[in-house]
Amino acid sequence: MTHERLMHRAATLVGGFAGMYTVMTRFNLGSSQTVCLLDTMRALFGRDVREFLLRALGVLIYGGTVFTAAYLTRKGKSDTRLISVLLCAVCFAILGVMPADIEPCLALYPSFIMMSFVWVVFGSMGEYASAPIFSTNNYRQAIGGLAEYCADHDRKHLDKAKYFGGTLLVFHIGAAAAYFACERFGTKAAFFGLLPTVFLVGAVYAPAIAAALHIKPIRAAAK
Repeated sequence: MTHERLMHRAATLVGGFAGMYTVMTRFNLGSSQTVCLLDTMRALFGRDVREFLLRALGVLIYGGTVFTAAYLTRKGKSDTRLISVLLCAVCFAILGVMPADIEPCLALYPSFIMMSFVWVVFGSMGEYASAPIFSTNNYRQAIGGLAEYCADHDRKHLDKAKYFGGTLLVFHIGAAAAYFACERFGTKAAFFGLLPTVFLVGAVYAPAIAAALHIKPIRAAAK
């Protein structure tokens, strides 16, 4: 487990929790834009101006956050990992205080912000490009890596299958936690999202923590 992979796993735990939370409370995946884009088209063609504007604003918020995260990452003048963690904490808190009967699209905006930022910052850590906020490509890559290993017995392909399979496992551990929290606390379950966020903080600063505790440092990159 390299430091990069540890951070990716921690971000995936947050992504799984946030994804299930929005599905359970707002009946939509707030980590993705597929449904939002389709709903935007549906509202446009159906001439529902209010719905169109709400959905279009959500698309712009998501895209603007992606742009900001990518720009800051490229510039390298800001600690985007710390910004991402702070955004998660703030957005989970906002979700927790939002009324249960608020317009569903509005309730997704905080998720759009924190999840798109997490995706940009943590999505390419650990040798592979793997979205820590949803599962489709991770599922495909896990199955594809296993098929490649069965075909040529190259251990690199086995590592790929394990990596993406591990991402799926961690994502759904986070999702399971959100399910039970939402069943018990409803929209207030967002406050429990602060727990995996704390874990992400620990992962980001793991080398410093290990040094302070005189623990063998985590490798910076895979061999």
